[in-house]
This record gives sequence, structure tokens and C-alpha cells, in this order.
Amino acid sequence: MIGELVERWHRGWIAADGLTSEYRDGYLVVHVNRPHRQYEWIATDDADTAAIARIVAASGEPNWLSVPTHAPEKVVAEIEAAGLIVARPDETFMKRALAGHPAPEPPAGYAVEVTRSPVIQVRVLTADGEEAASGLMAVVGEDAVAHRIETAEAHRRRGLGSVVMGTLVRETAKDGATTGLLFSSTEGVHLYGRLGWEPISGLVVARNAVIAG
Repeated sequence: MIGELVERWHRGWIAADGLTSEYRDGYLVVHVNRPHRQYEWIATDDADTAAIARIVAASGEPNWLSVPTHAPEKVVAEIEAAGLIVARPDETFMKRALAGHPAPEPPAGYAVEVTRSPVIQVRVLTADGEEAASGLMAVVGEDAVAHRIETAEAHRRRGLGSVVMGTLVRETAKDGATTGLLFSSTEGVHLYGRLGWEPISGLVVARNAVIAG
């Protein structure tokens, strides 16, 4: 069940970021093509963690590994035994039915801008045009995958993250999306939980020791 949802999430992620992916020896690999992260390997079954971690550890370029799992401590141990560095041990894979998602209006002094390319981008702007919060959603089939949900430090605790998410979800309904999927940071879980998103599993993220030249 997790594996299918992970594959669906990854299709939205690569659409949102304009990336490509492939299967290598049966393992899902995304070509991120950034100096600090050339490839990201994604485990669709945490039973494969040790095997994938050994491949990532042995690669000659900066590679990362993401493992959705119900047993994060076991996964962390397997990753470290393979020689990887755990970057984020306690992230969360989340989902929710999009019907009835809260969609608050922006507080006074802020305006919302929506663009499509065709990925949906929402920006919350101040009266001076400063970007206070932003986010993306890509719709693939009936899934909407949230990506890069961010609020500038000076504008936090004003509900702007909820405004971004609510606007994104409202826009994805126009494309027929019914289910939302996202990988959340530790900090983001509280925001998404208040909006009715529920955990699917934990998420462990690691990298190899190769430093970008």
C-alpha cells in the first residue's frame, strides 16, 4: 500500500520540479541533477533499505535516499550501517481527501497570486509585492502533490501556510484532483495536521558522503 502511494507521490514531485525518473535494478531513482544531489533513490518498500543504501553509499556522485517506513529506527540503523549520513530522520509521508479542505482567506495586508505552468503555483504577497509565502501543487491523474510550501521567517504564525495550502487545493479541484499527497518536514506536520492531513508513515532521508566539487 505504501509503495503504490510513494510511486504516486513521486510522479507529482517530478512533475512539480520538471525532473525525470527511472528504475535501476527495480529501484526508483529520480534525476535531480543538482550539485549537492545528483540522484535521489526512493524506497517503495523499506525491506529494500539495506540494499539501496549500499548502492547509494558506493556511488561516486552526491546521491540521496528517501525511505517511507513504519519502522524508522530500524531504517536509520540499516542506513548508517551502509555508511550513509542520516540528514532527516523524522519526516512524515501524509495524505488527505481534498474535498472539504479548509481554504482561509489571507489576513489583512496580504494578497494571493495564482499561476499555472501547468504546475499550480500560489504566492502570498504583501502590499509592497514582497513574497511572504508560497507553494506548488502538481496534479497527476486524481492526485495532487504539494511541494515547496514555504513561509518567510518574518511572516510566520499568521496563517499564511494555511492560505497557500487552501488555495492550492481549491485550484487542483479544477483539474479533477481528489487525493492530496506530500512529504512533510517535522515543522510542517503541525500545519498539515491542523488542515486535516493524516500520516501514512514516517520518512527517513539520508545522503552519501560525497561532496559536490
